[in-house]
Amino acid sequence: MSTDATRSWRFLLVIGLLAGAVSALIVLPFLNWILVAVILAYVLAPLDRRLSRRLPSSLSAGISITIGLFAIVLPVLVVLGVAAAQTRRLITGFDPEVVFRVDDLIADRFGIQINVMDLQETLSGAISSGARGVVGNVFSIVGGLPELFIGITVMFFVVYYLLKDGDRAAAWLRTVLPLDPEIREDLIDETSLLLYNSLVGTVAVAGVQAVLLGIAFVLVGLQNVVFWTVVTFVAALLPLVGASIIWLPASVYFLVVGRPVAAVALAVFGAVVISTVDNVLRPMVMRRGAQLSPVLTILGIFGGIALFGFVGLFVGPIVLGVTKLLVEMVVRESPERTAAGDPRDGDGRPREPDTNESDTVSTHADAPELGDDGSDRDDRQT
Repeated sequence: MSTDATRSWRFLLVIGLLAGAVSALIVLPFLNWILVAVILAYVLAPLDRRLSRRLPSSLSAGISITIGLFAIVLPVLVVLGVAAAQTRRLITGFDPEVVFRVDDLIADRFGIQINVMDLQETLSGAISSGARGVVGNVFSIVGGLPELFIGITVMFFVVYYLLKDGDRAAAWLRTVLPLDPEIREDLIDETSLLLYNSLVGTVAVAGVQAVLLGIAFVLVGLQNVVFWTVVTFVAALLPLVGASIIWLPASVYFLVVGRPVAAVALAVFGAVVISTVDNVLRPMVMRRGAQLSPVLTILGIFGGIALFGFVGLFVGPIVLGVTKLLVEMVVRESPERTAAGDPRDGDGRPREPDTNESDTVSTHADAPELGDDGSDRDDRQT
């Protein structure tokens, strides 16, 4: 490369970095809405591709967004609104006497005496702080209605153009990624699997468990069912403990308040039905590969919520999963390993034989589109 060409490239690099930094500052205020838009576009992509076979892309994208609005967005907003209202009632109506009854039950059954006076004071302070926080959040949302309207507008525009021009965006991304075609397609495939397992597989299993346990709560007469259903959904996303962290304490609660039949029924339902749903449905909807460890999942969920709010519940594990994938690929494709001719990848598995660039490009150019059942792995284009 000549001196003039090097100088020109460096100038373009500096200008590009500056423009990228300013662009990041422009996009940052709407980052959460953009993340929600990406998730919605990914979920609606199978429907949009089915419609686009018979309709123009702009019309199919509009219909898909309309269906998603009434089938996903509005129900979620209504459920979260009801859950927030029930949260306020639950906090303000908390009866500390229940704590003393738990103390008496433990003392009678196990002979262990627990001083709950300090616990009661701690709970009272936490409840008061929580109530003030909920009220403050409500007023901040009401006071920020213009920002809310702008955010929703940005979200729907992003979803629309991701659905309408998703194929072009994927093709452009392939041209600008400075990666070997084989590595590039491997990265896209694994990321697509991670997105599916996180957004479709895990969420579907958690949703079924939450709905079933919510129905059980209605039958046994538990108050604030919508709130507990939402909490169950979040808990079901957590590995290992899952929904048991909700129905086990609920069974103990019914035992404390003198309803042993409801306690036993709820415990049996949770141990048999809820656990069976997790063990049977999860292998059916989850795809092989791109599985996160329980530690990364928990860190991703709680860290994502702390950083992005509610949307971080889904974004956090995906970010950690993609980071883990990138680290593995960097180690696997390091010059030292490549020069040594290491036949194994970062997981210790034998590497697939290399193919030349033309074969790789032609293979992915002729790849089939997403099937009607949404099971094809090429849904990564959104």
